[in-house]
Formats: sequence, C-alpha cells, structure tokens
Amino acid sequence: MAKTFIEKLMSDHEGRKLYFREDLIFEITESICKVMEEKRISKADLSRLAGVSKSNITQLLSGDHNMRLTTVADLLYALDSKLAVSAVPLDINNILESTTLNQWVPAVDIVIQQCEYREINEETQKGLSQAA
Repeated sequence: MAKTFIEKLMSDHEGRKLYFREDLIFEITESICKVMEEKRISKADLSRLAGVSKSNITQLLSGDHNMRLTTVADLLYALDSKLAVSAVPLDINNILESTTLNQWVPAVDIVIQQCEYREINEETQKGLSQAA
C-alpha cells in the first residue's frame, strides 16, 4: 500500500518539523477566524480595527504568510481577545493513527519539468521591453 502524504512527512525529522510548524500556523489563523465569525467581524472590519489594509488581513489569514507574534497579538487585541497558549508533548503516533486515507491522498513523487532555456538577442529584448 502506498504511503500517505502524512506518513511520508512524518518519516523524517525535517518533515515532522514542517508538519508541526504548519499545524501551529493553522491553529492560530483558525483561532483568529473563529473569533471573527463569533463576533461577526469581517476582514474589512478587522482591517479598520487593527489599522492595517484589508489585503494585509487577507494575506495574514491565508496561512501562507509568516505572521509575527506581535501581529497575532495586535489582531487579537483588535478583536478584544487573546490567545491561550499551552505546550503539550508531541504525539506523532497518535497523528499517524488518526489520519485516514480520506484525509490524505497517497503521496506522489513530484517531477519538476525542465524549462527550456535559450538566449534572447538584443533586438528581441528591446521588443519585449517595449511590449511591457
């Protein structure tokens, strides 16, 4: 049987570290979104309350942006909330046992296609620059 993505991820130190990093980011952004939902506060409202742009709020809550702790504190303060934090031991076996194939598709090795490289002469460069 093919290993699931989570099984492959948990099979080495760097993969486990990445998993727990992403898990923390997910938990924090979900906590902020939950408070927003409970208080019926939109991203536009939060941007006004926190004094940042709506696009910044969207970027922060996407989970792709590496949020600073001060940013988390500022957003939660704007929501009249705070984050309750506690450290717990890692339980990798529990994560693997609780993961089903319905949650994670089998991991597939990704093949990066090579891009063709060719030099561009000066005339073509000028044409591209003018088009841009």
